[in-house]
Amino acid sequence: MYQKEQINSFQMALLFFAFMTGSSIVNIPGPLIGFARNGAWLSLLIAMCSGLLMLSGVLFLYKRFPELTLIEYSRKLVGNVITCILAIAFVSFQWHMTSGIVLDIGLFMTSSMMRQTPLYLFLFFVYIVAALSVRSGIETIARMLLVPFVIVILFIVLTLILSINNYDVYQLLPVMPEGVKPILLGGYFAYGFPYTELILMSMLLPYVRSDERSLVGKRMYVSLLLNGFFLLAVTLCTILVFGPMAGERKYSMFEVARIINMLEVIQRIESIIGISLITTALLKATITLYILNLTLSNLFKLSDNRILVYPLALTCFLFSLMQIRQGAAFWVNSVSVLHGIWGTFALVLPLLLLIAVALMRRNQN
Repeated sequence: MYQKEQINSFQMALLFFAFMTGSSIVNIPGPLIGFARNGAWLSLLIAMCSGLLMLSGVLFLYKRFPELTLIEYSRKLVGNVITCILAIAFVSFQWHMTSGIVLDIGLFMTSSMMRQTPLYLFLFFVYIVAALSVRSGIETIARMLLVPFVIVILFIVLTLILSINNYDVYQLLPVMPEGVKPILLGGYFAYGFPYTELILMSMLLPYVRSDERSLVGKRMYVSLLLNGFFLLAVTLCTILVFGPMAGERKYSMFEVARIINMLEVIQRIESIIGISLITTALLKATITLYILNLTLSNLFKLSDNRILVYPLALTCFLFSLMQIRQGAAFWVNSVSVLHGIWGTFALVLPLLLLIAVALMRRNQN
């Protein structure tokens, strides 16, 4: 399977950056500022440190098993039965995550840009594009990422620059008006989304060409640091623009772009930013759907790892509709509170277990 499709270390780092930045740059700043107030940037630093530790664990296992996915080397380390037990939470988290990313795209469109269009239309077409991309293979996904993602990053940087006239440095003070607890709460929120999710990239690492494996670690660390930089930049700029009201802006980049007015010529560019944010979320949804499909293919040892793509896209589509039927408040609560706990049990604890078993076996040998 891995000999047929291979990517280089730069493409893997780009996939990782797109995966980490995709929907987080849209959804992180507003709720994070709501939790931590002006200390949101401190919460991001705390969460990023936890992300660096988790990435170190993923790369440690990758060096031990460079040709195996997490499911495959889990079978070698803890056996098939325990792997299947751990996979229940692992797969369910991916299902929740994939459906949630696409649902966020639909909610953004229906609440900000096209209010009269039914939600299910956006979800349906996003899943079609994601499923077709997954069917085309990891090489095609890696090649198509570069141009759109570079354009998106340029638009975001341009928006932050054009908003300079709206910045007020005094909005950043005081840093911790309510003490340390809000900072820790914000750190927990950012830890759950997006940093626990990076463990899923262990499913894609075996696709890296053997002659570029030595470069993967360094480039993935750079990608994670760049992700943290952009999240910090967007969060700080949102506080600089909106001050105490920043926590009430759900889609912060869109709102920042909306109030740009430079020389009465450059104004109301939120549509461009909206399209850019949709593009990043779509790319992350594609990567997540690919990982979900690969996980189930490994679990069931399927010879054709593309046979489940369309059924999975359909079930995720139905799951997205089912989640929003319980109300927007339930959805916000599941992302803010449950996502971190779910990610810990589904991803972090299994990773720690596998690292512990790998270390014990290495010491025995």
